[in-house]
Parts: sequence; structure tokens; C-alpha cells
Amino acid sequence: MIIKNKEPYAYSYLIFDLDGTLVDSCPDIIETIKYIIDRYGFDQKEDAFIRSCIGGGARNVLIKSLGEDKETLIDHEILPLFVEYYTENCDKKTFAYDGVLEVLEYYKQKGKSLSVATFKIRRATEKILKTLKLYDYFDILVTADDVKNPKPHPDCINAILAYYNCSKTQAILVGDTKTDYLTGTNAGIDVCGVTFGYGAPEVVRSLNPTYVIDRMEELKKAVL
Repeated sequence: MIIKNKEPYAYSYLIFDLDGTLVDSCPDIIETIKYIIDRYGFDQKEDAFIRSCIGGGARNVLIKSLGEDKETLIDHEILPLFVEYYTENCDKKTFAYDGVLEVLEYYKQKGKSLSVATFKIRRATEKILKTLKLYDYFDILVTADDVKNPKPHPDCINAILAYYNCSKTQAILVGDTKTDYLTGTNAGIDVCGVTFGYGAPEVVRSLNPTYVIDRMEELKKAVL
């Protein structure tokens, strides 16, 4: 199903979130959290619980998964270990969602400019995209390493708009969470929410973004 709060439009610049939009990286993030838990002898967590904690960057995931009482240990010791282990193993089980490769190829053939704006660090972002054969579709990647203020601050979107020197009316952000919606809105561009990622579908719909899609292939009905 597709929800349209605006008539389909021929945007020239498509900006994609990574986790929960282009790829499902949960399996590798879960494995990294479980590695941390085993290493420190913490109480084991169910995979479903860890998955529910994913979003907002590695530090946020660790605090939600391990507990706020471990915040100091996370900041001084666990976070660097997480980054090291995850970066090494981030492409083992991560996969592209159905339709992603076809949609990227479709828009590339139409001459659209494609980019990524993500919370993930650059090394992991590039590794995942290269492993999944998606890297070459994008002109620019803006990662957590590239901006001072992370999502929902619009720094990542503004960097992409500046790179292209384009009008905000010609760009759209495709993302799966409230954070993505706020990021696009704060930057003054349209947003297409997807319901197949990490954000609860009812929350995505309730935000009333420009478009909402349930499958990546449906993007072609909104972005001409």
C-alpha cells in the first residue's frame, strides 16, 4: 500500500537512510551486542529485545540494551570495543531489503542523483554497501563521522544539498523512523516513510510524511 499526501513528483535527488531503509543490519548489530554481553558476563538478552533497542547510533543501542547504570563503562570502554568488533563483522549477516537493488538501478537509469545519510560510521557504511554491491549507486555518503550534529539535526541533509547545490524542492529523504522524518522536516525537504524497517508502521503513518510505502518497489509510484 502507498499513502500519498502529495501528487507523485519527479524529484531529482533521492536521499536514503541506510539501516532499516536500504539494509537490515540488525543481525550483525545483535551479534555484536551479544559478544559484548558474553565478554563482560552481563545478563543475556533475547534477540527481539536487542532489536527493539536499535536506532539512534551505537551508544544509544548500548545504553538501551545493557542499561543506563552502565553508561560510564559504555563511554569509557565498551563503545570503542563495540565499534571495533562491529566494523570488523558488520557485513556478515546484513542484507539489502527486497527491491532495493532494482529500485536503485531504476533511478540510476533515469538519471536521478542518489545519496545516503546515516547514523552509522563511515567504515561500516562503506563496507556494507560494497559487500552488497550497492556502493557505486551513490554519489555521496554522509555518515556519523562527517557531521557535528547527528539526526534529527539537518546537518547530514544540508551537506548533501550543498554537495549538489540543489533546491530543497528537488530532494526527498527516504527513511524508516521518526528520527528520519524529523531530519528531513528540519532540513525543509519532503520525506517518504517506509514501514518495513525499524520504525513501527503505525508511528511512521501517524507522522503524516509526504508519502508512505510498505515495499521499496512502491517508491516508483511516488518519485517519478
